[in-house]
Amino acid sequence: MKRFVSCVAPVLFLSIFVFSLVANAQGINNSELREGYLTPPESIAEEVLAPRHQNVSLSDNDISPNGEYFVNTIEASQMSPLSYYAKPYYNLAGLQIDHLGNRNRRMTTGATVGLELINSRTGAVTSIETPENARITDPTWSPDGSSLAYFAHFEDATHIYVANLGNEDGLQRVTNRPVLATLNSSIEWSDDGRFIFTVTVPENRGIEPVKPSTPNTIQVRKTTTDENRLRTYQSLLKNRNEGDLLEYYVTGQLIRIDLRNEEIRKIGKPAMIQTVDPSPDNDYLIVRSMQKPFSYIVPYYRFGWTEQIWDMDGNMVTELRTSEVDTGIPDHDEVTDQGREDIKWRPDGQGLSLIITPDDENEDEEDGGDTNNDEEADKEKDKEEKLYKIAQWLPPFGEDDLQILYETKDEMESVSYNEDADIYFVREDDDTEHVYAIFAGEADTTFTIYKHEEDDFYNDPGNLVYIPGSGRNIVYTTGDESQVYLRGTQYHENYSEAAPQPFLDRVAIRSGEKERVFQSSSDVYEEVTALLDEEASNLVIERQSSSMHPDFWLYDSASENRTKLTNNVDYNEAVTQARRDRFKVKRADGFEFWVEVTLPSDWDGSPLPGLIWHYPREYDDQEDYNEGIRDYNKNDFPGIYRRSTEILVKRGYAVIDADWPIAAERGSSNEAFVWSIVQNSTAVIDSAANRGYIDRDRLAIGGHSYGAFGTANAMIHTSFFKAGIAGDGNYNRTLTPMGFQREPNDLWRGLDKYLEMSPIFWADRLDGALLMYHGEADQNVGTWPIHSKRMFHALNGIGKTAAMYMYPHEAHGPASEETLLDLWTRWSNWMDHYVKNLGEHVTEAELNAAEE
Repeated sequence: MKRFVSCVAPVLFLSIFVFSLVANAQGINNSELREGYLTPPESIAEEVLAPRHQNVSLSDNDISPNGEYFVNTIEASQMSPLSYYAKPYYNLAGLQIDHLGNRNRRMTTGATVGLELINSRTGAVTSIETPENARITDPTWSPDGSSLAYFAHFEDATHIYVANLGNEDGLQRVTNRPVLATLNSSIEWSDDGRFIFTVTVPENRGIEPVKPSTPNTIQVRKTTTDENRLRTYQSLLKNRNEGDLLEYYVTGQLIRIDLRNEEIRKIGKPAMIQTVDPSPDNDYLIVRSMQKPFSYIVPYYRFGWTEQIWDMDGNMVTELRTSEVDTGIPDHDEVTDQGREDIKWRPDGQGLSLIITPDDENEDEEDGGDTNNDEEADKEKDKEEKLYKIAQWLPPFGEDDLQILYETKDEMESVSYNEDADIYFVREDDDTEHVYAIFAGEADTTFTIYKHEEDDFYNDPGNLVYIPGSGRNIVYTTGDESQVYLRGTQYHENYSEAAPQPFLDRVAIRSGEKERVFQSSSDVYEEVTALLDEEASNLVIERQSSSMHPDFWLYDSASENRTKLTNNVDYNEAVTQARRDRFKVKRADGFEFWVEVTLPSDWDGSPLPGLIWHYPREYDDQEDYNEGIRDYNKNDFPGIYRRSTEILVKRGYAVIDADWPIAAERGSSNEAFVWSIVQNSTAVIDSAANRGYIDRDRLAIGGHSYGAFGTANAMIHTSFFKAGIAGDGNYNRTLTPMGFQREPNDLWRGLDKYLEMSPIFWADRLDGALLMYHGEADQNVGTWPIHSKRMFHALNGIGKTAAMYMYPHEAHGPASEETLLDLWTRWSNWMDHYVKNLGEHVTEAELNAAEE
């Protein structure tokens, strides 16, 4: 048997010691009991390890503002090795910090090692030189598209490098001190491309706070006076020392780098900076900073903050908005915004744009005082129209510097601009989405771009197209600024037969007249990725079908010719092109839903052992379900990923991907959970068996997260399944007492439902062999690793057949190469033993022979 050797081979400690005694007696192959990382059969490994990372995906987020190039990241491998995830880090209130590198942990675990440019018109590839032994993230174009800045992450530091596309001088590192990329992890260019703004490790920072060897504090918690339905967050600050650590690692120095001479200017004092947005004239910044006090009951992203305008010396000019700690108290408004919304710099450099909302203070106050005057007061109130206003706020941002540009009684959601900011594009959304334009100096006249009823799904007009890379939400207009573009998708009522058709329309602003520039064909799914010029004469589109791997093409609007730009490869062809059948099934209650079965390419018509992979989803009724699947695309290419269970067709299984509706009136869906699990299973199995796809006596069910919860319930409340695979699940709803999914009641108001749905309370009824896997570092709300540990303890104690695999350093879903290969080994062995071979003993020699 060929073995695939991983980059790192640490020892995996699996909590199966007690189980191993029982397992050996039952004849499970010994490889299931090994504590080291395993590698699966070659037929599986080649699909998991397929070099899909070598394919190119182009996006309008990656195109240069001048439309010449896409930047593409180069990955070293399909998956990062476990050693990346095993590097030490702090988890402080849910913020994972690589404290050795002073950055967010995600920057350490990534596998990007380089960058390349792809010409948007020819597809020609140009490499960008990057520093050796560094991982690369966050490539960011300069406003004119002539330069590209990016983070280079070394073992103990992160720095910013700039690649000047017309400069052959090589690498240019522009930071003299390490970047602090913990809270603020973006690179901000000035609009003229002269400056870069970032946050660095402060000078004279000192050593990190040291945890005392003998505790000098205790945990003190006190309930709030109001009901507080917080979710069960796992990684919260435990004590004052962790709070000090968090403050230490998120406090940084805001700086401005002059790229002409690499001069560094410090802006203000070190602060806990979250976001930075420089004004187009380079005189001011909008800075949002996290504020103390910290909280022990919510994660860091719910801590308080303040948003201010600073000058370039770091002096606060004015405060825009503040927020208290969001502790989850219902109807408590933590944000104080002085009636200001949608605050942003105008693209013409003339101060701020904002929407001023009516003052609703006292609107909901209880009646009081002299009731004889109520009628008169109401009449007086009606005279006072509540108006929403678009305002321009000029420096120095005092009360007298505010100018009202437009006002309406209708509620405005947002306002955007053209490049010169002399056309305003307003969006209102109150059941009817209305987007209209206003020309500066013509505030009495509005020009409708589109009006759309939210429930009119099949006549969606699309959305405004914005200039990529500007960071200013600048609306893309034609050269004479008389027309705009709408990008959307046309869906069809017979969605199972007619595929969606993306389109691009050009709309005359003043007349509303539309012209269709592009529409996807019906037999191939074609989607506009980017406009390359103001007249949309050249577009980049992505093309795919159920049998054609996605690739990117240059589309000529005049000739309608398509020229291929990329040459992506289907590295999983044996699985993507396997036999598939999609059909509708009906439950006993008449509810209908869809199922897709994937079969081996060489299937001979004999019933196969099968796996149902599912994820329960709540729906109000049949109509609600039907509305949720209207965007089905029969021309979608069946992409294969690291945990795609369709890979098991190469081991002779029928893999069933089934919708799993939990249908009941909103607020009571969980009352139908167990019943739906039984009915869904029955309908899927009966239909697949009647078509000859599966052997109903050799079936397994599996799922991840809520799907793991569904798997355990299915094995408890039915006798259909010989085995189950459950990943990162919750098995005891009493540990999430304030609600879960769409459950509106807390534990005490919904005790019967909590108990009925919790597999651990019915573990003695579990039928079949349950494999559970869980990441030891799972941070997901509601699926703490303790769930799997306690469920395994219960199953072991009552003599059920089960195994549990706890994976070091993994979060809510395995990610490292070693873990995924090990997981697939245990999946396939478990399925072979309990499903394909119905629990009969299979020797190592027999397994090797079958694989060959």
